[in-house]
Amino acid sequence: MKKIIFSILTLLLIISCALESKFGLQNDEKVNKNLIDVWYLFDNKKDSLIINKKTDFIYEIILSDEKEIIQGYTKEIKGFTIMNLIVDGAKGKKINVFYGVKIKNDTLEFSEVSDKIRKTEFDSQKELISFFEKNITRSDFFINPLQLIRK
Repeated sequence: MKKIIFSILTLLLIISCALESKFGLQNDEKVNKNLIDVWYLFDNKKDSLIINKKTDFIYEIILSDEKEIIQGYTKEIKGFTIMNLIVDGAKGKKINVFYGVKIKNDTLEFSEVSDKIRKTEFDSQKELISFFEKNITRSDFFINPLQLIRK
C-alpha cells in the first residue's frame, strides 16, 4: 500500500492533473532553505522526495524511485507558496506545472493547483499571474494534498 501511495506522489509530480502552462511564474525569489531536505511519507522511510538547491533561485527535485531530476522554483502569491516545476512535455517542449507547498514544523504538504478552474489557455505570463492572484484564495484552488515528513 505504501508503495502505491508513493507511486501516486510520483504521478502527481510527473503526469498529474495539476495546472499546466507554457508560461511560468516569475522566478525572482531565493530558494527557501527550509524546503531543502529529504522528505518521506509519514510511515515509509524507503521512498523519498529529495529537494536540493541547484542555484540561488532553482531547486532540484528527485524522487527516489525515478531517475529524472525535476527543476523548479517557488513564488509567493497572497501568502501562498507556489512551486513552479519545469517538466518535459510533448515533443520535448518544457511545460510548467504548479503545486501549492506548505511547511509546518517538519511536515511538508504538496497540493495540486486545480486545472479545473482555468477556462482557456494562458496567452502570457501576465495572464497566468493574474489567474493566480484572482483565484488563489478559492477553497477549490488547491486539491489532492499529500503530506510528507522531514528525514
